[in-house]
Amino acid sequence: MSDEAAHPGDAAGAAALPLIEVTGEAGARARPVDAWLEHLLSRAVRRYNRRPRPATIAATSGVTEPTDARAVVRRACIRSALAGGATGALSTGAAAATAETHGLGGLVAIPAAALAIGGETVLRLLLHVQMLCELADLFGLRFDPDEPADVWALLALTFGVGEHPQDNDDPAGALMRSARERGSDVAKQLAARLAGESVARNVVPVLAVASSSITSWVITRRLGDTARRYLRYRRALDGALCDEALRPHVERLFEGLWFIFTADGRLKPEETALLAAVLRRLPASARACRNDRLADDIAWIERLSDVPEGARAPLLRALEVAAAVDKVASLRERKLLAHAAAALGLRLDERGLDRMIHELEEIGTLCAAA
Repeated sequence: MSDEAAHPGDAAGAAALPLIEVTGEAGARARPVDAWLEHLLSRAVRRYNRRPRPATIAATSGVTEPTDARAVVRRACIRSALAGGATGALSTGAAAATAETHGLGGLVAIPAAALAIGGETVLRLLLHVQMLCELADLFGLRFDPDEPADVWALLALTFGVGEHPQDNDDPAGALMRSARERGSDVAKQLAARLAGESVARNVVPVLAVASSSITSWVITRRLGDTARRYLRYRRALDGALCDEALRPHVERLFEGLWFIFTADGRLKPEETALLAAVLRRLPASARACRNDRLADDIAWIERLSDVPEGARAPLLRALEVAAAVDKVASLRERKLLAHAAAALGLRLDERGLDRMIHELEEIGTLCAAA
């Protein structure tokens, strides 16, 4: 059985690393607008998943992240900019009609402009969802339409809905709240954010055409680039996270990922998403005093000596992938890996690390993990 067939993302379109915990109460607690937005997003994912699967980066050498994934993002940016420009033109026309008719035309023009702004918000969300699904397909992944957790997480992280772990005195708690946040909670905040942005950039007539178009492009590009990197991370690390030998030692892996991801400074959105997913896999008892452990990399290295022989090589491999997946392994990351390897009684494969970086740079996924 191939990796692609065995991958959780290939089973009924399920996401490999669900970031949001599902509860039976979510639908009952959601307000109508939030429930409608959730339904719209899930329906869009389900409709996309009915399509035949295209060639993936993992399976076809002719498909690469630098070309194909960026092309998907660029197409979505163009569509989003056109939709934004059309809305800006309509709002400008509404303002002109209102002024020329001494306010009488506003009885029709203003409601029409408001309807266009609302429609543009919905259209932009659908364009974003399609872009995310197309990107996931390139990496051999698909989102779960019944609980598109990864989609909600990417939207929340990109649009700043939620808290950043490093801005919080309780980083582990912030990650846990992100992992447990319901889709309805994200939908409520996201709807307000999208609608507010649409209104703000269409307030000034004439300028609204350019501002709406440019803002739509920038936001779509930001989401697309975040998703592209996240899917690269997820594809590269899925094999390690599904390794039977590592499952009892996910706690050590989570701590190692934290130290590697924060070695170069601030956590990126895609790194936050991965950390939340791994933390969610830990048993409740293992989450106690988590913040103390995230502040001491030396103590973490010392605890690696407790890892049994059979799990040591897979753990080091997962840490090497984590260091390579952003296509740059800094000196600080390499030193951390060298100390971890020594504690595990192994040696860091510098050439292997550079080879992984090259594969990720040229293709977008690891040949050995594909």
